Parts: sequence; C-alpha cells; structure tokens
Amino acid sequence: MRIGLFGGTFNPIHMGHLALAENVADSFELDRMIFVPSKVPPHKTEGVIAPELRLRMVELVAAGLGDRFVVSDFEIHEEGVSFTLKTLRHFRDEYPEDAIFFACGTDIFASIGGWYESEALFDYVNFIVVSRSTMSFEELLKRIPQTLLDRVVDAGEYKDEKSGKIILYRMPEVDISSTEIRSILEESYRKANLPDGVYEYIAENGLYRGNE
Repeated sequence: MRIGLFGGTFNPIHMGHLALAENVADSFELDRMIFVPSKVPPHKTEGVIAPELRLRMVELVAAGLGDRFVVSDFEIHEEGVSFTLKTLRHFRDEYPEDAIFFACGTDIFASIGGWYESEALFDYVNFIVVSRSTMSFEELLKRIPQTLLDRVVDAGEYKDEKSGKIILYRMPEVDISSTEIRSILEESYRKANLPDGVYEYIAENGLYRGNE
C-alpha cells in the first residue's frame, strides 16, 4: 500500500489543509491518508487550543472525505512534545512493508535542519514537499542542509522507494493561513475558509475567543 501522513497543529483545520490532503492523495494514488494532529507542537504553543478540540475538528473533516481519509490520535495520547521522529517510527512499525509519505509545505520543510534527529527521519518515510507561494522550491533548496540534496527528486522522478526521498510536488496554490483565520474568528466569527462542520463546532463551543 501507499500510506500518506499529514501532521500538523490544525489550529484550526481549514480548506487549505483539505486541498493539500485530497490533491496529494489523488496525485500519489495513496491507499490511505492519515491526519495526525499534534498534542504539543515543538516550535509553537501560543494561541494553540486544547488538543482534544483540534482532534475533534479534524475528525469532523475526515468523516466527510471518504474511506481513504482517517485520523490518528497517536500524538494526542503520547506523553511530552510531539516530535516527528517518534510519530514516524510508530507508523513504520504499523506499516513495515509499505511506502509511507509525509506531506508538508515548503515553508514547514525549510526548517527541517532544526527538527529533532532530522537525518534519521528519512529511514522511515518519504517527504512530499508541496509548493507554497511563501517559499519557492529554489529558496527551499538553499535553506535545507546540503547533506539532504541528494535525496531531492521532482514528483515525476519518484521511483516507488519506501522511504528516503524528498519529493518536490507543485500543486495549485491555496493561500490560506490558520493565523489569519484565528484573527478573523476572534474579531467577528465569520466563516473564513473553514469547512461547514468545523465552523459550526467552533461557533457552538466559543473557540478562538480570547484565551481559550
């Protein structure tokens, strides 16, 4: 099988996240795309609501996307900070014979040199790095450690490796920011590029008002 992982804070999950998940799942013919909400993000805590609330919003979204899309609460129930290495080891143990892909944007992947034991991550998965307007592939390749450049391939050059590759994938731009959405919600509770079920959940529970 081909397994996709889409990790993140999802604070909140929005239409940009859905676009990435569906596009990557279709383009790479994934048998399963797994959303993995983080419990305690290593690099950001301010303004992040409770993990159980973020998990529930992701579950609401996945339920409307079809059987391929599921949600893992692995990081939510793990102790301590949500380090990517721990998560990737877990899913490699679960899918030992399958190709696994971790999807993220260029803006996120650019910081991989500072991730916990970053070189070891490639023992477990391939990374699908999706184009973002905020950072080009050219800029990305200048920022990541030079030791990783031999792993980089364009999406059309990927040869079914189980792990170890950095796959550059260009998809139609969806310029949506969780930070902007939180600002809009705090100010006026307009829908702001949120899926229907997520917007209703946020409104019903009074989320992103003040210091929840």
